[in-house]
Amino acid sequence: MIEQTLVDLTSVRGKIHVERSRLPQQLSVAASSPEDRHAYPVTVEVCHLRNDKLPSLRNTGEETRSHLQFKTDEDAAAIKQQRAALAEDVESIHAKYLVACDGAHSWTRRQLGLPMEGDQSESVWGVIDIIPLTNFPDIRQGCYIHSATEGSILNIPRENRINRLYIQLGLEDNTSTRSKITPRTIIAAAQRIMAPYTIDYKVCDWWSVYKIGQRLSPKFSVQNRIFLAGDAVHTHSPKLGQGMNVSMQDAYNLGWKIGAVVTGRAKPAILQTYEVERRQVALDLLETDRQVARLYSRRSMVSADNATKTDSSGFGSMRERMSEFLAGVGITYGESLLVAAADRQVHMQPVNGPQRSIAVVAKTGLASGVKLGARMPSYKVLNQAEARPIELADMLPSDGRWRLLVFAGDLKDKVQSRRISNLGQALAAPKSLLHRYRPSECPLDSVIEVLTIHSSPRTETSLQDIPDIFHPYDQDRGWDYWKMFVDDIAAHENSGNAYARYGIDRRDGCLIVCRPDQHVGYIGALEDLGEVEKYFEAILVPQI
Repeated sequence: MIEQTLVDLTSVRGKIHVERSRLPQQLSVAASSPEDRHAYPVTVEVCHLRNDKLPSLRNTGEETRSHLQFKTDEDAAAIKQQRAALAEDVESIHAKYLVACDGAHSWTRRQLGLPMEGDQSESVWGVIDIIPLTNFPDIRQGCYIHSATEGSILNIPRENRINRLYIQLGLEDNTSTRSKITPRTIIAAAQRIMAPYTIDYKVCDWWSVYKIGQRLSPKFSVQNRIFLAGDAVHTHSPKLGQGMNVSMQDAYNLGWKIGAVVTGRAKPAILQTYEVERRQVALDLLETDRQVARLYSRRSMVSADNATKTDSSGFGSMRERMSEFLAGVGITYGESLLVAAADRQVHMQPVNGPQRSIAVVAKTGLASGVKLGARMPSYKVLNQAEARPIELADMLPSDGRWRLLVFAGDLKDKVQSRRISNLGQALAAPKSLLHRYRPSECPLDSVIEVLTIHSSPRTETSLQDIPDIFHPYDQDRGWDYWKMFVDDIAAHENSGNAYARYGIDRRDGCLIVCRPDQHVGYIGALEDLGEVEKYFEAILVPQI
């Protein structure tokens, strides 16, 4: 459903066409400079399948249960022969970059010779999507069901009356055992765990079997040209519901960077930060998953007098502890080209990351409620012209642009007003960063957008109190009224106190650079525009 929604959206916009019935045969990458934006070093050979023969491929089970079959070299060779027989013609595709999102048994990763490393238990679990026939009262509540002797079930209600059940089968892993597992085997285990409640089904939408494991590829990219994302580079149990979430964040982190490079707006060196940033997230995820898997897989302790001790209190406290990480808002990226060093404690970038020739140092004390490298927190402010409350996050859409957030402080203070005037004059200069990195045919805010949030009373200030660069004028559309905001109280909505929540002084303010993914790259004073320019100098490509 999600995939089809995305495919439909790209088709409507006419920028991307998804081709079906294509199978990769061979992959190679030629040596080339990562700085060469005009090279096409990646070659993928694909075969076009004859549509009338596709059912025979599906019947082999390769498409529906590839994680259980075809795991040996002999099986892989058999598949290749079968694909060749089905092929209508072969096409060679030359690309600047290749992003592999081809799952836990990634063909791309195998072609690159990258093994998955890590732990894998011998405990077998089943997962099944059914319309449940049950007398269990909480079946439409997401819940964890734990039996004293039979194991555990994770119940997730879905759409159209369907429930997804992750069921501990109590089997040791071996090929013969797994080959005999059917949906009835899985539901029988659920019946034992849920007794005395009953459960059965007549409609089964999908099912599968898996082993719990936490595994990671030794590399997330090759030659800064081929990138692995999602299950292709890290695998774990589905207990936390993080498979799609973390995978999409991998692609999001990589997508805006590749987009900036291929359009000539950013330097290819930023692509190296993909592995630096997302590998650490994957490591944190695998460690979290180990803890949760142990908790979900444990059996209740039985005392000497055979009294069963069932303690499920750990589940709620663990989820509460991990809530920010699971929601994706607790992720903090370390120092790199894209995240400045903090407070004079300058550390060089990670060994595998790109190096800055000049260190950029953030002043985190100027915004104590904002964490360098983390997502910019969102609080309500008012639009200066409309007096309409708006979440800061709504002003930071994911459109590939950087944001320079100018917390202008108290504009009624004469000293502060001069500081803002000086900053505005510097930003308006012909060679300022706003002009230097903007393609001549594009609007002023097409690469770096300036948003201003001040702390004076809204009714005592106006757009004309600050330089025009903070609310640019267009001959056809007039003033831009959606660039200036105020931390003030709305008439009918809860707002105000944004400065306090951000830990920013209401008089002095500060500057904050937000990356296109809303993570904070730099924090400094209003006079630190020179540091901001050094920050962007290592990242963006001058257009003038």
